[in-house]
Amino acid sequence: MGENQNDSAILAEIRDLSKKNLFYRKISTYCLAGMLAVLVLCMLIVVPKVSTTLSHINNVATKAEESLKNVDTMSESILKASENMNKLVDDNGANLAGAVKSLSEIDFEGLNKAITDLQDAVGPMATFMNKFR
Repeated sequence: MGENQNDSAILAEIRDLSKKNLFYRKISTYCLAGMLAVLVLCMLIVVPKVSTTLSHINNVATKAEESLKNVDTMSESILKASENMNKLVDDNGANLAGAVKSLSEIDFEGLNKAITDLQDAVGPMATFMNKFR
């Protein structure tokens, strides 16, 4: 009988431990289910926002790439224009220097005197002609 009681006590202890184990497993299962629910909820909220944000980032990157291409084209045009300007200055540099030299050699005093003499000569004739108007 002592052995039967001992077996009964062991079985009762095993039963109690199994009940505790079952209780803790239920708690852990509920916790896992709660975490899964939170994860699914986050996925339903976050994924569309992330997708929209990535789409906007892609659009901005595309526009930036197009802008960089336009800047490259514009810089090439500016370089060509400056090369053409340099060529124009180089080709006409001697002519421009000659023109500046010619302008610097003009006798402005003599030119002013000639204009004054012409006014003195033509002035009386202009007055005479104005009388016939």
